[in-house]
Amino acid sequence: MIYYTYYSYEPFGRGYIGSRGCECNPVEDNYFGSYGDKTFNPSCKIILTEHPTREEAVEAEVKLHEFYQVDTNPHFANRAKQTSSSFSFCSQGERIGEGNPCFGKVRVTNGKNERVVYENDIPSGWWKGRSRNPKEYATTKSITYTRGRMYDDFLKDVSKDESILSLPIRKLAEVYQTSHTSIRRWKKSL
Repeated sequence: MIYYTYYSYEPFGRGYIGSRGCECNPVEDNYFGSYGDKTFNPSCKIILTEHPTREEAVEAEVKLHEFYQVDTNPHFANRAKQTSSSFSFCSQGERIGEGNPCFGKVRVTNGKNERVVYENDIPSGWWKGRSRNPKEYATTKSITYTRGRMYDDFLKDVSKDESILSLPIRKLAEVYQTSHTSIRRWKKSL
């Protein structure tokens, strides 16, 4: 595995600095970055440095991000600076910890609407999470709908012969043309 830092860019436009690991020659790697900006469309890439370990590549990326202040520099599509283990969203540090506008807040829902509130201010009838009601996660109807025809076949076969459940999970996954993780979930639903 070869680890490297790169600069991908639009000709006469903005750029993006990142790091990556690949099995191929970095020059031949068609990866341009994990940018979230939909208006950024890079077509060129320059390999800046190559490294034997992921840690060294990330360290080089951190230094480049710090030098170019990619989180605030309008030339870059980067929305944050890489740190040694995560991302930092502002060069001045005001969005870190208690300075972050979402510090202490959680997403809550009542099943129809969502909002963000302070954790100790969750209204009655609301719960942490997204709009889907937790009571709907595993109803018989939702399980059958999301698991499809192969799940129905599995249920029929088990009702005929419960010894099927003693077969190895990977063998069942092969027979029912699904993942072993799905088979585990199916077995738990019985």
